[in-house]
Amino acid sequence: MKNILNIADAEVVRIEGEAPRTLYTLIEPNIQNTKHLTMGLEEIDPDSEIPIHSHSKEEEVIFVFAGKGMAYVGGEEAEMEKGTVIYIPPNVEHRFVNTGDQPLWITWTLSPPGFEEKIRKIAEGSAGVEIYSKT
Repeated sequence: MKNILNIADAEVVRIEGEAPRTLYTLIEPNIQNTKHLTMGLEEIDPDSEIPIHSHSKEEEVIFVFAGKGMAYVGGEEAEMEKGTVIYIPPNVEHRFVNTGDQPLWITWTLSPPGFEEKIRKIAEGSAGVEIYSKT
């Protein structure tokens, strides 16, 4: 088990179509035996987004480390830029739109874990989605 990771160690899922983006899962129960969280990075293409969705039981923290965009969380909206932190409670709809001409990079951390399995199901069942496993 590795405790110090790099993006090159991630399980990578590329989503194409109307909202192209790439997810990099780095911390999750099957690899680090975590019990309380899962964590990864996401690269949202210019003119793309993470479409509106919610998580039924997971709390989520988003940290923006490059690019710019708009965040829509519940009834709140705000510009995002490097250094923005967003907290999302369970069952709150959220959406993130890249408004810049460069990729929008975020980290996502969810607790409890389980989101990584949803990413794999999206990859397995969706046309235009590819999954690359480093494990």
